[in-house]
Amino acid sequence: MSKLYNNLLKPFTRYSSQRQLSFTFILSSLLLLSCNDLLSQDGEDPEPKPETPEATPAKGYYLSREGDDTNPGTREKPWRSLEKLNGVDLEPGETVYLEGGATFPGTLILDLLDSGSKGKAVTITSYGTGPATIDGGAKEAVIIKSSFFRLKGVNARGAGRKEGNTSNGIELQKASDGTLEQVTVEGFQHTGLMLYSCHNVEAVKVVAKNNGFCGIYVTGEYIEKNGRWVFSDNDKEYSKNITLKDCLAENNPGDPSILDNHSGNGILVDMTKGALIDHCVATNNGWDMPRGGNGPVGIWTHSSDSVIIQHCISYRNKTSPNGLDGGGFDFDGGVTNSVIQYCLSYENEGAGYGLYQWSGAMDWNNNTVRYSISINDGAKGYAGLAIWNGTNDSKQFKNSKVYNNVIYSDVSPNVKFLTATNENFGFYNNIFIGKGEILAGSSYGDRFVGNTYWNIAGSSISFRGHRSLQEWANATGQEKLEGRLMGMNVDPMLTGPFTTTATDPYQLDNLTGYKLQASSHLINKGLHLQSLFKIDYAPHDFYGNKPLKGLAPEPGIHEVD
Repeated sequence: MSKLYNNLLKPFTRYSSQRQLSFTFILSSLLLLSCNDLLSQDGEDPEPKPETPEATPAKGYYLSREGDDTNPGTREKPWRSLEKLNGVDLEPGETVYLEGGATFPGTLILDLLDSGSKGKAVTITSYGTGPATIDGGAKEAVIIKSSFFRLKGVNARGAGRKEGNTSNGIELQKASDGTLEQVTVEGFQHTGLMLYSCHNVEAVKVVAKNNGFCGIYVTGEYIEKNGRWVFSDNDKEYSKNITLKDCLAENNPGDPSILDNHSGNGILVDMTKGALIDHCVATNNGWDMPRGGNGPVGIWTHSSDSVIIQHCISYRNKTSPNGLDGGGFDFDGGVTNSVIQYCLSYENEGAGYGLYQWSGAMDWNNNTVRYSISINDGAKGYAGLAIWNGTNDSKQFKNSKVYNNVIYSDVSPNVKFLTATNENFGFYNNIFIGKGEILAGSSYGDRFVGNTYWNIAGSSISFRGHRSLQEWANATGQEKLEGRLMGMNVDPMLTGPFTTTATDPYQLDNLTGYKLQASSHLINKGLHLQSLFKIDYAPHDFYGNKPLKGLAPEPGIHEVD
């Protein structure tokens, strides 16, 4: 370019200054033409680059107890009340900041006009020091009816389940595509966190305590047809794709206003298709249910499909003095295609794990309990594992697989059938350690094969009235496969100790008392469930090991290296 510029300049050097303006114009035109020729090989003008508009930052609104509702809602000039906030239609990507450590009375409401969009959630959170608290008093603290929302680091408080509150704490009504995270909800007569007919919602690190009916409750529209519950044909009427992770349901004793049904549950899922309850804890729930009859459970589901409960701890849950249940985990009436795995239940008044069906429920079908532990559950007439069918119709209660679990109890039977008629219930590769009648109650439709039985030191065990495993097997055909006795009455040689005070689901792999010693008789003595019964292997054992390492799997929860 410099050489071209010099050649163009020479013929015009003798012109006067009066002509230099014309020269400059001509020179500029020639230079522009030359540049275009060099940049565009085909002689066409290059396309102009589109201008990139500057991104407009999403708005943030601030609330402070020292604010004023006539302010613009900025951090420097915040609003004061939830009432003012409720009057604003929030846009996708906008964030509301509540002053940390402050308490805001009233009910926060996100309706359909406050919805976000994919990648641009409407967020409610705290700023400053600590979480803000929404005090609902006698009513709800938060109601969400929107989509694409996020509630993080904001607590909800009610007047108390017996001190005037009559509602749920945080109530989601047909909400979708949202997250609740690091929230504590307490002091509500009904449920701490309730999800009603919600889709694609995740609750993470929610603490629900000191509520009445339930800590965390996922539900949907109840529809009855021909005397039995059914799912609606409209999927908007039931909950779908719900995740509860790292949540704690503690000391939700019971709802004083419910006198005709259970209350005092930890985590309950019903009328739902697709739910994951992962690394959650339920404890000390149900002790003040104001009635007898059917009672609460720590973590459970009914009338639902495809629910996974895993890596959870449910311990020391209770029921009323004359009430039933009070168990750890439960697949109740109308559950299908669901799994409990890698869980710990201990010292619950009811069953550690309940498999129940009641009259009027949808069919109960194809559910699994595997690689889980029960310790001293069922002191109020239950067992480590209890089975009950209130319909007396085995077609409504069928296809269960219970395998590779450990049940230890010196307070109740390991397994108890409570008037149970079932179809195709299989119990395989479990370890049962107890005293007295280790298996109790009559039933038909179940099959025990390949389980290990052992007595607590200083005691003896019996099998549904039979004095020995061999006697029971000969009389009933149980624990036999092609005429061979497959069950074992031997010391499994677990490491011990057998009791625990574990409360952290992320430390379950430290529960080494239920590992097999290297010299155990059970190594490579389990059944190949896949080849024998077409049961797929679990992803791993209780401790994260592959489910099959040697010639055959081990009974119990530990696959030895």
